Amino acid sequence: MIRKLSALVPALTLTATPLLAQNGESSPLDVNLGLMIWTVLIFVLVLVALARFAWPNIIGAVEKREEHIRELLAAAERDRAEAASLADEQRRLVDETRSRVQEALNESRSTGEKMRAEALEQARREHDDLLTRARAEIASERAAVLEQVRREAVDVAIAAAERLVRKNLDSDDNRRLVTEYLGLAAAPAAAARA
Repeated sequence: MIRKLSALVPALTLTATPLLAQNGESSPLDVNLGLMIWTVLIFVLVLVALARFAWPNIIGAVEKREEHIRELLAAAERDRAEAASLADEQRRLVDETRSRVQEALNESRSTGEKMRAEALEQARREHDDLLTRARAEIASERAAVLEQVRREAVDVAIAAAERLVRKNLDSDDNRRLVTEYLGLAAAPAAAARA
């Protein structure tokens, strides 16, 4: 680098000579060769000092900064990839939860329908049981009422027979006769119902 700068000094002096003042007057465009050499020499010394002491630190800082930026970019890329995988995982969990909720709803609906069907079946059985019991009670009540009507009919028939015949028979014999007669009369009626 110093060789390049040393080659630069003669080139600068050659280009500056046409700018020297002509007629001895000084103008702002006059070139002072001594000042120019000292300026170039100081510039070269400063350049060498900077190249030796400052630039390695500056380049090192720039390289550290570049490395830090690369690390930040890599971390950002990793974070982006991780965020994408987390988003995919979250979507999968949401879909899985949605399917579980749907299964639970379907199961609760089917359970509700089963319970409703069982409740209806139990209500039908209870209705049938109540109807059967009611029919049995009605039949027993009917039989009791018919028995009571028979007894009253027997009593009425006996009373009527006593008045007609005016003959005083034994009341046990009368009952037996009327019961036999009613039994004979009830037998054809029961056969007709069946």
